[in-house]
Amino acid sequence: MRNTAKSQQDSLQECLVQEGEHGPYADLTVDLAFKKAFDPDKPASRENLVNLLNDILGPQLKRPIREVHTRNVAQNFSGSAKSRTAIFDLHCADDQGNLIEIEVQIQRTTNFIKRLGFYAGEMVVNQSQTGKRWRFDVKPTYVIAISREEVFQDERSVHRGTVTDLETGEQLMDLYNFTILELSKVPFFIEKTSDSVSKWLFFFRYLNRLKKLPGALDEKKFSRLTESSRVSNFSRKEFEVYLRMFHEEWDRNALRAAFIEDNPDLFDEVANKAAANKVREMAKAMLADGDSIAKVSRISGLSEEEIKAL
Repeated sequence: MRNTAKSQQDSLQECLVQEGEHGPYADLTVDLAFKKAFDPDKPASRENLVNLLNDILGPQLKRPIREVHTRNVAQNFSGSAKSRTAIFDLHCADDQGNLIEIEVQIQRTTNFIKRLGFYAGEMVVNQSQTGKRWRFDVKPTYVIAISREEVFQDERSVHRGTVTDLETGEQLMDLYNFTILELSKVPFFIEKTSDSVSKWLFFFRYLNRLKKLPGALDEKKFSRLTESSRVSNFSRKEFEVYLRMFHEEWDRNALRAAFIEDNPDLFDEVANKAAANKVREMAKAMLADGDSIAKVSRISGLSEEEIKAL
């Protein structure tokens, strides 16, 4: 088993662009490259988008998506409007004609989770109609957010959320649905037997570092998408804009890394606060399960006074 894993890893390494070389594929987390690869208003890239949506949203969808159209057809090379971070606002229909609303984002902003809730709320409100005949027939909304950085402090690269009953865990309504993909947690490893979501995550994180697709991604949908993602297919203007956006992102990351390096105490303090919050939440859960204060204190390390104050 270990030899097989090493063989697969070696095979992946052969697909990597060597240091100093430029790969043939664009970084799909750059707005312009994502729009070209998944443009819903062109037949070939529309199929790419349908494949992506069905695979990523599969566990949440009742029926597979068959049609997609832009809800806001005004697009530009700089990304979304200044007040927005969405790449696409989409009207979608499943294979039975049921309508749903989808927003795709590549997030780089603060208040990450709250912004997702805000945008989902906007999609719901925008469905309202004037007049007394409207009966609040709101279609389900889905927000897909792709993050380059860690959002949740765990090892899962995919998080899904909806509105549920706190007692039973059952979905109360299909109005709000969220899918958050964290690319920073995706390892450089993929197998032919990996699930579709894992393959998409690998594709998004590593495509611009590959010179060819690994055998594990030898599928029509990925082969077609690599053709849409070739930098050589960009017009001169698109390539100039892509490079500018790509380097702006690198500059932001470099500034952030430098700030963390120059202020380690600040970030240690943030990490310590997060850890303390986790301990307190664990203690609360133990109390709710009926554990004694003495047991909670022994396991959590909190004093009995601190536990009583929770």
